[in-house]
Amino acid sequence: MIARDVSSLQHPIVKHLVKLRDDRRYRSSVHTALISGIKLVSELSATHIFKTVLITQGYTPPATLRAEQTLVVTEEIMKKVTSLKAPEPLAAEILLPPPSDLNGCRPLLILDQITDPGNLGNLLRTALALGWEGAFLTPGTADPFNDKALRAAKGATFKLKLRQGPYEELFDLVQNNGLKLLIADAKGKAVDLIAPEQPIALVLGNEAHGAHSNLKNNGTAIAIPMSQEMESLNVSAAGAILMFHLQGGFHGKR
Repeated sequence: MIARDVSSLQHPIVKHLVKLRDDRRYRSSVHTALISGIKLVSELSATHIFKTVLITQGYTPPATLRAEQTLVVTEEIMKKVTSLKAPEPLAAEILLPPPSDLNGCRPLLILDQITDPGNLGNLLRTALALGWEGAFLTPGTADPFNDKALRAAKGATFKLKLRQGPYEELFDLVQNNGLKLLIADAKGKAVDLIAPEQPIALVLGNEAHGAHSNLKNNGTAIAIPMSQEMESLNVSAAGAILMFHLQGGFHGKR
């Protein structure tokens, strides 16, 4: 892998990567995202050819890395590009995956206006781990390719079937696939009393306001039974419990 040195914080590629990290519209326009960390970059190198790989001076990367260009940079540049105080010595620019076809995905996760990137990433990671087959993100949901969401997802963003789109597209998907909408809601029916006879789509709504009324009016509200001392859980914690339960436990029944 032929590499060239970059030492200026004002180098065009540095500015490009910083903008890639910070600007959702820019990511969409150039169709790439920034990932960082030895484990994540190394794992994705098995299935991806990166546009750019950044290596901190003195680090020897895995021989399996494939990239259009490889740059050896200073630690200061790696800090600027990743926005981390103590970044790992490996980062990469990766092509955004095309939107997935979610037809036939059962069970399906619907993330409705989840605004916190960390919550979003954690939910995608949990969905992949528990065998959920895809996720639909409604308008107003954080960008899954935001750097915080990517770090929380631990690679799930590139492995789980994923689609972002309007509510009209979502309702068509639900109807065409005969999915039963289950809406996470603190006032809903206890999840352990739910035994759907048809494939399900679980809706996890906005951290402050819950699911959109369009979804609430077309689904069954479900809740996690809790002690009276607590009214609710963080959406990523609630989502993990509900996904685990609805799948019949880890490696659960289909």
